[in-house]
Amino acid sequence: MKDIFKPEKFSYARYIAVMGLLFAVSSALNILDSAFSAFLPAGMRAGLSNIVVMAAIVCINLPSALLLTLLKALMVLVTRGFTAGVMSFCGSLAAFAVTAVLFRRTNASYILISVLGALSHSAGQLAAASVLMKTASVFAYGAILAVSSVLTGICTGLILKAVLPQMKRILPVAEKNTDTSVS
Repeated sequence: MKDIFKPEKFSYARYIAVMGLLFAVSSALNILDSAFSAFLPAGMRAGLSNIVVMAAIVCINLPSALLLTLLKALMVLVTRGFTAGVMSFCGSLAAFAVTAVLFRRTNASYILISVLGALSHSAGQLAAASVLMKTASVFAYGAILAVSSVLTGICTGLILKAVLPQMKRILPVAEKNTDTSVS
């Protein structure tokens, strides 16, 4: 069975170090995001830590980006509680799925991919809230979240576009449409 996480271009030590740094950056951006959320309408966040996941998709590989996504949701569960953890998990998985497919199968811009990822994140969170609250009325908040998702998706896409050239200089870039299956 091949190692689906560590790309061949990385030694194990470098891979662990890079993943640890990316998780630390993601956690720091999550804290920064919490500070910004005080200035946004209820339930809205900028999604800054998603920049790290998108960068991992481009620069490392899909399994590693998925691992960062799951660790990010676990961090939210530990630091903010069960409801926030479930919402983060559902939103993050939805966003990861959409983002991964778009990065690997299309030539869409970083901004478009980021916007669609943010929209899918909000949809995943609304689905989780609907289950947790046992009501579909939470979907009434969808239009407000959609506008917020487009705006924050544009911002995170622009930031990704700005930082990716520097990341590509220090990290070997994953091949587009690479096989990530386990043999």
